[in-house]
Amino acid sequence: MTTTNPDTAEAARLWVIRVQDSSFDDWDSLADWLAGGPDRLAAYEAALDDDSWAAELFRYQPVETDARPSALPDPHTQPRPRRRWYATGGAIAAALVAAVTFTMLRDDSMQIVTAPGEHRTVPLADGSQVILNGGTEIAIDPDAPREIRLARGEALFQIRHDERNPFVVIADRTRLVDAGTVFNVASEDGALDVAVAEGAVIYEPEHEGITLAAGDALSRATAGARPTLHKASPQAVGSWKSGRLQYSDAHLDRIARDLGRNLGRKIHPAGGAGHIRFTGTLDVNGTADEVLARAGPLLGVNFVADGDSWRMTPAHGAPPY
Repeated sequence: MTTTNPDTAEAARLWVIRVQDSSFDDWDSLADWLAGGPDRLAAYEAALDDDSWAAELFRYQPVETDARPSALPDPHTQPRPRRRWYATGGAIAAALVAAVTFTMLRDDSMQIVTAPGEHRTVPLADGSQVILNGGTEIAIDPDAPREIRLARGEALFQIRHDERNPFVVIADRTRLVDAGTVFNVASEDGALDVAVAEGAVIYEPEHEGITLAAGDALSRATAGARPTLHKASPQAVGSWKSGRLQYSDAHLDRIARDLGRNLGRKIHPAGGAGHIRFTGTLDVNGTADEVLARAGPLLGVNFVADGDSWRMTPAHGAPPY
């Protein structure tokens, strides 16, 4: 059983007391404190539970002097209140976006969102960590910390392996079970890409049961499509962290999604550009204009600004299918 550091627990209680004050407005400092360690949010939640139980106790009518103590609410049997991480005017939400966007969902899950073009490292309680690419959303259930839902986007998982308690990623209703340590997952509108750098990952163990070892990768174009297997350089898995996208015979529709995720602007393939294949490395350091100016000749496409997005078209006419 994990115990909270007494200093952290005391600090959490003090924060709960402070935020009860109607004049409290130091949400930025609260956000900074919560982002300072994986145990702080749990400690703050526990302090909130204690506070809400105490408040509930004082709502009870006075009892006769011979009343039994059991007439008071038991904090261990009372249902836990559900919370959302925002306050009037969105003060907490706005403060937490600057550090990590934490949103307590109705099922007590913790939602973490990155802005387009932003990278964020999320430490987990067991020493594992998840590194989020831009435009990514994950959800973590405090009651099931070894399971993460990837709602959209891309994440590199560096997991502390435990055979008795395997780590699970659920992406677009697809179940991925960790049998190793380092793997990358990208999920967007049913499309799925998985690449393994170390150890192994099992794709849909209850159904297909496809095991991906280090250097293996799997791609699925849509939610209903059959997955295809290919190779990936273990050193290239998660290379987007350092501003490089590496591909081996990849369709440009996938590359367009990756570029958009890293640059913060969507890229729409047109005129058959999505069917072109590419092998090589793209440098995504710099502004969107600089990156696309470099990438266009390598990919054989033109990028044209289209409102707040880009349109990608073949540079030499529609490709053969």
